[in-house]
Amino acid sequence: MQDNFLFQHYLVIFVDHLGQRENLRKMTGLPTNETEKQQFIEITKSILQIIHIRDAFKNYFEADDSYMPNLTLVRPELRDAFLASQKMPALNFYGISDAMVIAVPLMSDDENCAAVNGIYHAFIATCGIGLLSLSVRVPLRAGLDVGVATQIDGKEIYGPALERAYYLESKLAEYPRFLVGKELINYLLWVENREFKTPLGEIAKENAIYCKGMIIQDTDGKYMLDFLGAKFKHAIENTIEPNLVASAFDFVIEQYKKYSKDENDKLAARYYRLLRYFQYRKSIWGIN
Repeated sequence: MQDNFLFQHYLVIFVDHLGQRENLRKMTGLPTNETEKQQFIEITKSILQIIHIRDAFKNYFEADDSYMPNLTLVRPELRDAFLASQKMPALNFYGISDAMVIAVPLMSDDENCAAVNGIYHAFIATCGIGLLSLSVRVPLRAGLDVGVATQIDGKEIYGPALERAYYLESKLAEYPRFLVGKELINYLLWVENREFKTPLGEIAKENAIYCKGMIIQDTDGKYMLDFLGAKFKHAIENTIEPNLVASAFDFVIEQYKKYSKDENDKLAARYYRLLRYFQYRKSIWGIN
């Protein structure tokens, strides 16, 4: 039995697949006739989509772990320092039913360089998978914040950091967006304003400023990841095709029209907010 817990600060991202609970409630039992069987099959398709999105997250982090930069482009005497500047902590990633948790440990002995690298990659992954999810018609909502936590039973995270991220997602985010908590913003500001003694510290500072630039204030005053913003687009170096963004945009328009027609004012209003955000950012991706 584990009895020694290492508590430290984490960035925790709690991601929820929207609409899945309603589908699961329809599974009242195993099908007993052909009609029920077809309905059951339709419901289970959403499970495959969740697995697809979860695999995309997992593949992104595994690719980061195995990535080795081309050192032939770096002078031999600078290679060790360059490799040190690229380090990042092992990111914890696991699923809970129709939700996912990503956790980045922030304890660091390199003036926060690895920790901020981890935050940067978590931001990029969340923005990219968020767009993918909309394009395959499985919208995501998330909360991101920094707080104290520890690992239990392998990669599972336990502590107030997880509670903060969950609260942001479940109680405040409302529509498909990735809400950012004040402690995460405070952490990035703290790194940005520190007095550094090494080049690694300066890199941490630059990356913290870049991450801070990926956060915008929404129309309700809350802060969210700018997953359609220019900084995200620049960071991925055009690896996301504009047609994926266009597919996501089409889905948002479709959902807004559907809920408006159904007179579901609550969901229509939420998708209208997302629609306005797409309209505000679509020129960045070359969408008419």
